[in-house]
Amino acid sequence: MISKELEEKLIANERSILAALKRRDPSAVATALADGFYEIGKGGKSYSKAEIMNALKDPAAITDYSLEQFRLLRVSASCMIVTYIATVRRRLQGKEEVTRAYRSSTWIEQAGSWRMIFHQGTPITRDSIL
Repeated sequence: MISKELEEKLIANERSILAALKRRDPSAVATALADGFYEIGKGGKSYSKAEIMNALKDPAAITDYSLEQFRLLRVSASCMIVTYIATVRRRLQGKEEVTRAYRSSTWIEQAGSWRMIFHQGTPITRDSIL
């Protein structure tokens, strides 16, 4: 069983990463991501922690986001998977883009802190089924 405290902590961690991306706070993002972090993006491209940090320089600014339908799965005492649906609004060159995706993050506990080691986003299309 997952404690309410751990569930709330990991959901808050997910939210804090999006908030840090929105305000373009590289130190907060770097702290949240574990060394060895790996992501598979919505287009199927993979990213390292260094590439994510470099992407913070991208002019496609997040203007708003919402996260819903959180689910947690315990892998071990020090490893959890968090899934949810994210709606993200970005502005690039004066145009607004809205994307919805199923997201999955793997969190590991290292030296008393939970850090994200893996993340994947899968775009939600009209044909997607929950």
